[in-house]
Amino acid sequence: MAALEFARENGIAYGGWVPKGRTNEAGHIPAHFDGLLETLSENVAERTKLNVMTSDATLVFVDGSTSPGTQQTIVFAAEAKKPYLVVDVRQGISESARQVQAWLHANPADVLNIAGPRASEAPELGARLSKVLGVCRDQLIQPK
Repeated sequence: MAALEFARENGIAYGGWVPKGRTNEAGHIPAHFDGLLETLSENVAERTKLNVMTSDATLVFVDGSTSPGTQQTIVFAAEAKKPYLVVDVRQGISESARQVQAWLHANPADVLNIAGPRASEAPELGARLSKVLGVCRDQLIQPK
């Protein structure tokens, strides 16, 4: 959700898949996130797999917390042989941004999937993710 909010606030095109009913752990994904497609089921693993499969690459943010869904994202990307990078934000914003920038340069993606643990699993991660994306903002905007 933090990556979607960052994109919306910064005028960056976004999309992707959400579970049937637009549900998440907070209840309902707000309507202002338009352009998201609903899966056929409420199963979050289906959403996760579709987001990996319909993207060119996946960027995964972690903070040392345990997240089965985040681990499943990595497995789906590896199985699909799609490029992915796991960024541990505990290394600091500058180092995390440096890693992301270098990886994006080496793995250009028209459609980038950004993933990580849900807010209940990693309450501080969203703010850190937004700071890293802020540093990398120019690389996230695709020329029209």
